[in-house]
Amino acid sequence: MGRTANESQAQTAEPAAAGGALEVLEASTRELATLQADQASKAIVVARQIGYEGSLSVGAIEDEIRFYQRRTVEAILETGKRLLVLKELTPHGEFTKRVELLGLSDRTAQRFMQAAAKTAKSANLAVLASQVKSGSVFLELVTHDDDVLDGLQEMDDFDRMSASQLREAARGLQADKAATEQLLTAKNKKIDELARKSKRFNVHVDLPEEFVAADALAGGLKRDALAKLKALREIREQAMGERPADEEGQKVHDSALGALAVTMRDALLAIEEELARSMQDFTDTLSLFLPE
Repeated sequence: MGRTANESQAQTAEPAAAGGALEVLEASTRELATLQADQASKAIVVARQIGYEGSLSVGAIEDEIRFYQRRTVEAILETGKRLLVLKELTPHGEFTKRVELLGLSDRTAQRFMQAAAKTAKSANLAVLASQVKSGSVFLELVTHDDDVLDGLQEMDDFDRMSASQLREAARGLQADKAATEQLLTAKNKKIDELARKSKRFNVHVDLPEEFVAADALAGGLKRDALAKLKALREIREQAMGERPADEEGQKVHDSALGALAVTMRDALLAIEEELARSMQDFTDTLSLFLPE
């Protein structure tokens, strides 16, 4: 059978479309290669200008940056240690002059020494020092207490924070800490106040003998009532233990449980009724004298 005109046109169009896509891909590849070559040329020029002789691979450069970021923190610590020792070795008033000769300001020297001294004492700071990526972030860490450092360490993005972001996060943690301490202070104050009021109403010391006897009786009744309620619970738990294996034994066991259930229900209802009356009497009388 002969080809139709449409079939012939479709077969002719397919190679043409494929050829067009290939040309676009080749053009994009050439453009990318040109761009990369241009970037590489510019990088080489900058490297020569600044005396850089290392790798020009992006991955290798990032690894080296991380290495020197860690070395920056290490340099601060090691400089601070040596400044601390130097201060002890120099006569009074001479240390500042020697710091100036080293090209350091007094403030910078003090911060480096503070960093070294605090890192030696704080395990938290020593751990965080190995995670931060810049000297400025590390020096910001040094200014905070261990409880704030604990909170910072728990943050997921801690290792990516700048010094300003770290400072802001630390302020938030300090605000939370202050609010918690304020609540605890208020709570303790309330407890102390209640304790003082309770002391003023200490029946064993301040009230007549007949009231002391009544208080002792009430305390004894409370202990007896609680002991009997506990005994009821133990009886119930014992009764609800393992059932007999045989069918006849199970029937007898279940009948006994039914009888016990009736007795215990009646006892609890009677206790509940009497307790309700006693509570109402108490509410109408003695409760009016409870300390505020």
